[in-house]
Amino acid sequence: MEITLKNTITKKTPVYAAGELLGALYPKELALYGLEDGVDISEETVEKILKETLIPRAKRYAMNLLVKSDKTETELLRKLKSAGYGETAGQAALEYVRSFHYIDELRTAESYIRTKMDYSSEKEIRYKLEEKGINSETIDMAYDNILEDGTEEDPELKAALNFVRKKFGGRAEQEEELSYEEKQKIMVAAFRKGFRQESIKNALKTLNITY
Repeated sequence: MEITLKNTITKKTPVYAAGELLGALYPKELALYGLEDGVDISEETVEKILKETLIPRAKRYAMNLLVKSDKTETELLRKLKSAGYGETAGQAALEYVRSFHYIDELRTAESYIRTKMDYSSEKEIRYKLEEKGINSETIDMAYDNILEDGTEEDPELKAALNFVRKKFGGRAEQEEELSYEEKQKIMVAAFRKGFRQESIKNALKTLNITY
């Protein structure tokens, strides 16, 4: 199996076996396994590199990421890839943290929604969560759990109200000072942020702003 080493400005060198990325190794590790650009090594050596060095390191890296903040499986794999780990090491690390139930996408979705729901529309929040790799069913369940605990009767209306107040700079309840152009501008901005038309109208009505 032919080894390819890629040049890099970092201390570690990406190592490819038969064109597939294994991971990045330090100079001492390259010497330990006898790795040079263009040399052939056995499958047993490849397995040894993964088992002894790359997979344990990938596991530690994944754990450190999760200690700092919740991550979805998609986010974790992206981080591992950007850190120079190949598919095999990345999947092994994912299986490792998954076995300890360190990844809880429902919890991540609920936490993200609670953090953003005061000023962001449900549409925008859903889009961001889907970017993180969370499916729509999990997002639905997260919203259901939040609404069921009674803390938010209508999070979309609350967010729309806060958004309008913020855009008007504290003048939202002084309609006589607002021009038609200002009202038009806030409507367009709210639509672009993903707020439903009904939520925008109810927010304006609550603030006694006619449109």
